Amino acid sequence: MKKQILLPVITIAVAAVILLAASFGLNSIAADRAQADHIRLMQTVLPGSTDFVLEDYDGEDANIRSVHKSEIGFVIETATNGYAGEITMYIGVNNDGKVTGLVVRDLSETFGLGAQALTDHEFLAQFLNSSGRFEIAVAQSDAFSGATEEVTEASDDTVTVDALTGATVTSKAIVRSVNSAVAYVTGADAASSATTWGG
Repeated sequence: MKKQILLPVITIAVAAVILLAASFGLNSIAADRAQADHIRLMQTVLPGSTDFVLEDYDGEDANIRSVHKSEIGFVIETATNGYAGEITMYIGVNNDGKVTGLVVRDLSETFGLGAQALTDHEFLAQFLNSSGRFEIAVAQSDAFSGATEEVTEASDDTVTVDALTGATVTSKAIVRSVNSAVAYVTGADAASSATTWGG
């Protein structure tokens, strides 16, 4: 009788040990794969870079979540509030302060409107190869956002980009992220809208 009870208990214990060991092994593989994907993404937004070093960021810009330095520039992870929640992005900025690439990593904006920021390459491409303070061009009246402002006279270093249709709030959140990333690299004060050293 004891033998009949002992055998299933031993079998269950051995199976648990095997599953636990497999779990540790798979977790390690998953972590390695996630790290490799992360590096590939950073190399995509900052082409030509190979190695990245995570820098401590203790600045005052609440939009910046982390800073990764490479030999040719930086990849800045940002998080800003959009219409329906936080928008997380990776933005590549070279040492000259030009945006080399950007990708929206996570958002929960309205489907068909703000959620277009994930896939609207024409909108995102407006930021590429530019430096300066980015600003959204707002139509006379945007029925979805209620915005009624017009584009103001832009200074020489202002780059005006067209908003996503019906998603002005989302577009402005992305502009804040990009402005923060450029300001970090150039040493500008994002709060004062400056975009150059000491500006």
